[in-house]
Amino acid sequence: MPDRKFTGQQRQALYDVISARRDIRAYRPEPVPQQVLERILAAAHLAPSVGFMQPWDFVCVDDWALRQQVYDHFKVVNARAAQRFDGARAERYSALKLQGILDAPLNIAVTCDHSRAGEHVLGRDTMPETDVYSTCLAIQNLWLAARAEGVGVGWVSILEPEVVNGLLGIPEGLSLIAYLTLGYPVHSPDEPLLQAVGWRKRLPLGQVVRWNHFEVSHPAFAEVQPEVLVVAPEMPLLEAQSGPLPVQGDRRDTQVAQLAARGSLAARLDELTKPKGSLGHLEALALRLARAQGSLYPRAEHNVVLLFAADHGVSAERVSAYRPQVTAQMVYQFIAGGGAINAFARQYQMPLHVVDVGVDHDFEGATGLVQEKVRRGTRNLRVEPAMTEAEYEQALAVGRARVDALGDVDVLVLGELGIGNTTAATALACALLALDPEQVVGRGTGVADSAMARKRQVVKDALALHRLAATETARALQCLGGYEIVALVGALLQARARRIAVLLDGLIVGVAALSACRLEPDVQQTCLAAHRSPEPAHTAVLAALGLTPLLDLELRLGEGSGAALAIGLVQSACRMCSDVRTFAEAGIEHALEDVD
Repeated sequence: MPDRKFTGQQRQALYDVISARRDIRAYRPEPVPQQVLERILAAAHLAPSVGFMQPWDFVCVDDWALRQQVYDHFKVVNARAAQRFDGARAERYSALKLQGILDAPLNIAVTCDHSRAGEHVLGRDTMPETDVYSTCLAIQNLWLAARAEGVGVGWVSILEPEVVNGLLGIPEGLSLIAYLTLGYPVHSPDEPLLQAVGWRKRLPLGQVVRWNHFEVSHPAFAEVQPEVLVVAPEMPLLEAQSGPLPVQGDRRDTQVAQLAARGSLAARLDELTKPKGSLGHLEALALRLARAQGSLYPRAEHNVVLLFAADHGVSAERVSAYRPQVTAQMVYQFIAGGGAINAFARQYQMPLHVVDVGVDHDFEGATGLVQEKVRRGTRNLRVEPAMTEAEYEQALAVGRARVDALGDVDVLVLGELGIGNTTAATALACALLALDPEQVVGRGTGVADSAMARKRQVVKDALALHRLAATETARALQCLGGYEIVALVGALLQARARRIAVLLDGLIVGVAALSACRLEPDVQQTCLAAHRSPEPAHTAVLAALGLTPLLDLELRLGEGSGAALAIGLVQSACRMCSDVRTFAEAGIEHALEDVD
């Protein structure tokens, strides 16, 4: 593997995770997804160990009755420990008793096997405790990876190891090094809890750094603040877990100044004059939008609707309630300003760009239409590949180029038009997600039962003909897709490259987003799901993308109509961030922390 070179932003992300790591004591009840847990434990297992002995084991405990036994033991030990303090110290100690043993969805006991790798493993003869030190490195890896995932970890130290060993069946010869609680935190504090309550302050770095001799300090470290670890202030990060995204355009200087003055958006949202989290999904939307754009505050001022139109050879199978020529007729409708998407675009003052990437019609000198035709419709996917490799590449390039041609854009609303394209999109979803056509083929434009049966059979026949593996994204697009779907993929790839947030419409745009994410996983960070379509495959696509729709209005029109309707929510999320004052700005007292 070639030597990895990390950018300043990547290094800053690491330092942000380190400085934001906290001991968590209060958890939300939802479980940590299996894939997230696997990444956290894999990161722990990547820890260095002296002599590469890897002495650790991770005992994951989700059994309620077993955790209740651990908690009961904790209460006994905790009560005994409390007797060691009196006065203000005792009061502070009492305030720290709450633990997440029961509240967190998972507990993890980390053990050290002192016999792992043998008696004479490198380093063990001279420093036998190195197996314990190595296990602590694994715990730190786990803790930092969890913080990067937005997952909290708490270390429960008020337990007797021999009792816990007995409850968990830990063999003799193994030591319990840590008993951890793990789950999504109710709140991630800005500073360590023991420091916040006045138990003890963090020592200055200069007090613990010695130079050549233990009695000698280095004056250069005297003023270093360990909580503020800055690598590249000119390229700030929003959140450690959001990934490094640069600020686009000429807004950078203003954004950097705001970041320095006010900190992260997540912290500001918690400080707004409202109970924390009281604006629910709107707050999550604001954070996701800002991360996609790489800016301190999300923006939705310069928004554009980009609509790709094309015909499909599969429409010859009578899978739609409309004849193929309706595609061209609807394009004229859009040019004339009479479509639903026109009305919504006007309402939110968004320019509408209609691109002919494969309509089976000659529009000649029609104005108000971008003509980038690859071919007059795809081939019938039931009997042959829908397009050639060259046509696929051409449609992909059209999508990329049209995004570049838009100029400065905050939010891109993507739409499509093409008779027969729900059949193509459903076939793609089945191929990429291994779905059963019997379960996910929908009515599209509102077909009757007989057409539904034909549509299911067409999708089955196409999947049997092309025999696509779920990993063959480009080939699946060539065999089953449409020129407008591939152009959407290109647009999504370019939007990600330019840090433009994208509002996804229904099934067809969703499948394009799924395909783009398979080609370039980072595209997922750019996407916002506008709504959930009644098409059964759309639910599966949204789940695969890990996106929660903003609206659920039974919309199945396409054209980008659902995405356009959601722009109002996006703008409200932006207004919340920019217009609402914090408690400090408004001179209002915070809520009392200990009152229900």
